[in-house]
Amino acid sequence: MRTAIVLAGGRSSRIGVDKGLVILNEKPLVSYVVDRLESVVDEVILVVGSQAQVLAYEGFGPRVVRDKIQGGTPLVGAYTGFIEASGGYAFLTAVDQPLLDPRIVELLFKEAKGHDAATPTWANGWVEPLHAVYKTKPSAAAAKRLIEAGDKKLGLILRTLRDVVHLPIDEVKALDPELRTFMDIDTPEDLEKIRCLLD
Repeated sequence: MRTAIVLAGGRSSRIGVDKGLVILNEKPLVSYVVDRLESVVDEVILVVGSQAQVLAYEGFGPRVVRDKIQGGTPLVGAYTGFIEASGGYAFLTAVDQPLLDPRIVELLFKEAKGHDAATPTWANGWVEPLHAVYKTKPSAAAAKRLIEAGDKKLGLILRTLRDVVHLPIDEVKALDPELRTFMDIDTPEDLEKIRCLLD
């Protein structure tokens, strides 16, 4: 069984509203993400940071769960998703990536099998922790240790797991030459750019 974990608990301070609920071409942003994931996973979990968000996101199809630990960081959201996941492996992403490519998600699941995680990796060594597949049990344990140590960076999970497959970015480009799968929304300008690409 495969799970997708979508982090939707961010405050979206630069846009001023909850990004996942922004309407793009008559459809909320979260629906684009969920629709693309449902073709490659068995369950989708939305992880939010407050009870108000639980209520706001109910009705979009997948399970909605609230952070298990206070802190409101992506690391806490990932930990929550890992312990809630039914699948042995989970793809982790954010609610503001509406152009994610299911073919790349599928590839990452295949690469991760038998390992602790699989992540796209750039030539300079940078990884994509919000576009990676994780083995849920060891990843939950790693996230919990990091949280207890006071760490906040999500990418540290990939550094602490023992067996991570690093997928060269060129293999991602072979499927998605413009790397739209990584495009996220941080500003109103980003929002308009993605709006045009979704037309």
